Parts: sequence; C-alpha cells; structure tokens
Amino acid sequence: MAVDPSFTESQQLTESQTGPQGTSSQGFDYRATYTLGMPQMLFEGLSERWLLKEAGDIHWRMLCGDLGVPSGQLADRGGERLYASFMRIRMESTIPLTRYAENETLTVTGALSRFGDKRFFSEQTFLGAAGEVRVEMASVFITRATDNKSLARATPQQIARSRCHSHSILPPFGQGYQKIKGLALEATEPVRDTVLELGGTAFDWVDRDVDARTYTVNPYHDFNGASLLYFASYPRIHDVCERLFLNERLRKAGYERDAALEVAPMARDVYYYGNADAGDELTFQLRRVDASGPDHLRMWSTLSRRRDGVRIADVFTVKALTDPASAALRLLTGAG
Repeated sequence: MAVDPSFTESQQLTESQTGPQGTSSQGFDYRATYTLGMPQMLFEGLSERWLLKEAGDIHWRMLCGDLGVPSGQLADRGGERLYASFMRIRMESTIPLTRYAENETLTVTGALSRFGDKRFFSEQTFLGAAGEVRVEMASVFITRATDNKSLARATPQQIARSRCHSHSILPPFGQGYQKIKGLALEATEPVRDTVLELGGTAFDWVDRDVDARTYTVNPYHDFNGASLLYFASYPRIHDVCERLFLNERLRKAGYERDAALEVAPMARDVYYYGNADAGDELTFQLRRVDASGPDHLRMWSTLSRRRDGVRIADVFTVKALTDPASAALRLLTGAG
C-alpha cells in the first residue's frame, strides 16, 4: 500500500471516568494528531470538506465505541440496519481556514454525550499552531424503508451498553436545532430579532430572496457509503451555487478573479430536515448575503427538493476576505 508522506495520523479512543462538570460517568473521549498534507487542504489552507468529513467520522467512531459494536452491525430492536443521521453541525474557526498551512500539526480532541436513546452529541476541537476550529455535531439514529425520502427515527438495540454522559434535559445545541427547525417548517412571519449567532455574526429570520437556482444531486460527488445524501455535501452544494452567484456579480463589475479565491470559510451552521435521491433536483435559495464588519461575508441559504417542495436544510455561513485590503467585499455584496 502506497503511503502519502505528507500525511500522518495517530489516534486513540479511550474511556474516561469523568463526565461533564465533574459528574461521575463513563464515556469515550477521542484524541488524534494530523499533519496537514494535500488530502486535507484546499486553496493552500485547510479544506472545510475534509474537516467536516473527518469530524463526522470521529463522531461515528465515538458513537460505535460507546455502543461497543462495529458500524456495520448497528441495528434497531427489530434487527433493521441503523444509520446515524446528522440533525445539525456547527463549525467555527478562530482564523480563516486558508491560514492553516501545509505540514502544520492539528491536535484533535473529542467528547460524546447523548439525550434519550436516539440522539447523540459530540464536541470536537482541532488545534493548530495559530488557530483552532471547534466542531459541534448532533445526530439521530434512523432506518430507511424504501428510498432516501422514507427515513424514520429508531433506537439501537445496543443502547443499554452506552456509558457516555446522558443529559437530563435537551442540551442547548439541541434546543437551538429545534428553534430553527420550527422557524423553517412552521413560521409564517419574519423574525427581525437575532435568531442565531455564528462566528461573531448575528442572523435574523428575514428572507431577502437574493437568488435561486437548481442543483442536481450527483451520487459520485454527493452520496456517502450508505447511498444517502452525505451531510458534508449540503454545505458543498451551497458553495457551488454561491460561487456561481457571486461570480456573476463580480463579472458584471468587471472583476475577473474567481469568487472562491476571494473568501475563506470562518464558520458554518447547518440544520438538516431531510434527504434526497440520486438525480433529484434541489432548489438552492440564497436568502441573505451581506457584509458583516469590514471583511466578513454573511450568508443564509436553504435547500429544498424541487419535486415536492420539501425543505431539507438551512445553511448559515460566515466567510472572511482572503485579502482584507481588497475591494471585493463591496462587489460581492452588491454594494458597488
């Protein structure tokens, strides 16, 4: 087997005897180190897609370790195969992802907890030389009846083995999901007060109807090993459509540099409500894009299945200018 010499990883899944805030519990902590090479990088910095995929895998490893079963053997009490479906993921970095460098070492720590017998939460920190990324994740166990539109929540038959910290009330990260999901699927009026803060930026719930376009689900790019629309593909779909829209703005202003090179991810918060099948057409709606401070871009988009109009995700994004001295922010926000 050929080994890429630019990438090294060491990892350890260990049992912890101390729960949150000194409580007496037994759970699983994750520790790993990575040396950044080409597979982990994009635009000479840290790849958000790799970061989210790795964080998702760490969440999955901790979950399987807590239940004491390989992923392929997870099943509900009736013997049906189970999958961990993400409800919400949140990524916040202290610096733009383009500032993490090749050969830089990232030290990763993670901890797992749960609420009830279906919902699991993880908190992970990726610590580099000049900055750190915090990732929070919430997942629920699901079964699939026929296709990716027929998913149902279920309880793993191994739940009695769980020793991770169990919350007596739904943690704030889960409460935040319920709040935004309620607004997305039930609200009929705009909310002008702050409903979400991300990367030091406030978001309200006022739809500005900036742009809409169609994206066709490509299983080669967008699916995971279970043939589900992969959680890490939702923000990628946003980025694909965002780039098309922002490049149109730049070209109209006579600016030739690609929008993808003008901004770098700082924070992302994704709320998941549904899935899609191969070949499904999704409607991308950019509901907000404006400046947040002198060098940050704030965006909110939604993804819906075009066939039935079902909303499957809300994506909140904060990106920073790669060159703060550039005039691109004014052009990207349509201000000039």
